[in-house]
Amino acid sequence: MGPFRAWLVILVILAAAITSSDGASAQNPLERLVSPGELSRAHEKFDATCNSCHESFNKGAQKARCLACHKDINWDVLNRRGFHGRSPQVGSVECKTCHVEHEGRNAKIVVLDEKTFDHRLTDMPLLGGHARVQCAECHKNGIKHAKAPTDCVACHKADEPHQGRLGTACATCHVVSSWKAVSFNHNKTTFPLKGAHASAQCAACHVNQTWKGVQTACVSCHAKDDAHAGKLGRDCASCHVEIGWKVKSFDHSKTGFALIGKHVAAKCEACHVKNVSDPLPKTCNGCHAKDDVHKGRNGLACSDCHTARDWRSVTFDHAKTDFPLLGRHASVKCESCHTRPVKEWKPPTGCISCHQKDDAHKGLLGSVCKECHTETGWTKVRFQHERDAGFALIGKHAAVTCVACHKQPTHVKSPPTSCIGCHRDDDPHKRQLGDGCGQCHGETTWKTDVRFDHGQTEFPLLGKHSGAKCQDCHKSAAFLDAKPLCVSCHTNDDVHGGRLGPNCATCHNPVAWTRWTFDHSKQTTFPLTGKHRVVACQSCHRAPVSGRIELSTRCVTCHAADDKHRGSFGSSCERCHSTEDFSAINMKP
Repeated sequence: MGPFRAWLVILVILAAAITSSDGASAQNPLERLVSPGELSRAHEKFDATCNSCHESFNKGAQKARCLACHKDINWDVLNRRGFHGRSPQVGSVECKTCHVEHEGRNAKIVVLDEKTFDHRLTDMPLLGGHARVQCAECHKNGIKHAKAPTDCVACHKADEPHQGRLGTACATCHVVSSWKAVSFNHNKTTFPLKGAHASAQCAACHVNQTWKGVQTACVSCHAKDDAHAGKLGRDCASCHVEIGWKVKSFDHSKTGFALIGKHVAAKCEACHVKNVSDPLPKTCNGCHAKDDVHKGRNGLACSDCHTARDWRSVTFDHAKTDFPLLGRHASVKCESCHTRPVKEWKPPTGCISCHQKDDAHKGLLGSVCKECHTETGWTKVRFQHERDAGFALIGKHAAVTCVACHKQPTHVKSPPTSCIGCHRDDDPHKRQLGDGCGQCHGETTWKTDVRFDHGQTEFPLLGKHSGAKCQDCHKSAAFLDAKPLCVSCHTNDDVHGGRLGPNCATCHNPVAWTRWTFDHSKQTTFPLTGKHRVVACQSCHRAPVSGRIELSTRCVTCHAADDKHRGSFGSSCERCHSTEDFSAINMKP
């Protein structure tokens, strides 16, 4: 054993002795010797107590020790709340992966990139107008990001014109798209706006922003309009309607309590024992409490079972409730669902309320089980993807698992049905050809099942073009970059050197490059006659052109050097000369 190894053994024995003698003691000499560096300012108090965060010879215990100190983070992880609880890496990543220690007092152990941070992993996803808000507007200096308030009034108190009179549930009326956008439905209050009330201004009733405690009785606003001076009570609606103040024939059914059965024969004073304006109960129990043999155990809705014609006759039909008993439910005992008195609690009617433990989808397909399952048997499924979801599973889609597309509960976000919705990263064309991938690609295979018809474009593939490979013209996946001009691909094949312009199709055809037909007399304004017929093309077409060929047809343009008259007879050579023989003179008088 060498000297170094002997000293190492001694140090290990010494460290073990110190640790075993007092497991909770301060930093031992060996730990001080192998410490990787100074702790950050947040943890400097643990400089002398390594075992506060570490357990000797057990790296796996460090995460548990972190969570033991940071109880708020531990709560988030356990309850799947906040960033640490919602992150997809929760439970699989050690704390030290993101929070690196022993880098010195000024080291930042919390690294946050606000530009790339996904706020959907927090308890407050940024929706609507919140998506445009700068981070610093909610996350103030000196306050942890996780401690930022999430209630509306915490940020919008200065914008709140109601001065707290309507409470703090701002979302009841306002939406996140814009603070000024209001979606309040007065019909959901205890005073729906009907008739002439629908056109009344808000401030007519809500004076000085007073929203709570506003009286809804007619006489509260219309006392001055009461021609009866209160003699007929305060219940104006007994005779009047919201459409107009004019008196109508009194109809008891409009009071909300139609007189049917034995009530028709009852005298008015049997119920209206006091002033007409005094409110009367409209529930059966209000008058017949002493007749209730159930002593209130079955609730106050006596009419669910009894009728006004005869108190003793019972006609309860569960099918008339919002939950008819069908299939297997018909044989279930009442107390299986009605576990508490009706007057205290109403059983939920949603499938998931009773069958959550039977949900093999773990909530990914939502809570409306009846869309696929029936009451006759839990295992009987009637869901057809094409009929019920509008998206037929054909080709490779038929083999895809449900969770591959349904990654979130359906009531939160439904999967996209467009190709690009799932295959955006697979699009080699970089969206240049739009979102209609199905116009060219099939569901069998993405790369080989291609059915594109080039004949539907402005450049149908004819002749030798029909056998060309796509990449011969489309050098990249950005197909629209390809140019339909011949010269775009055949510049090197142009024996004319560009002198006859870029429109090769004027003479050539796609069947064969050497098979060309051009009639100078019919296709130009300069017929080739006489000796012009044997002149080479380049004799006149001398310079390359990029567009339309525009050459002068005057004789002097080409024959100025041949003019023996040196211009004394003008430039109209054809008056005396012909194209058959330049030296022959055929001067016309």
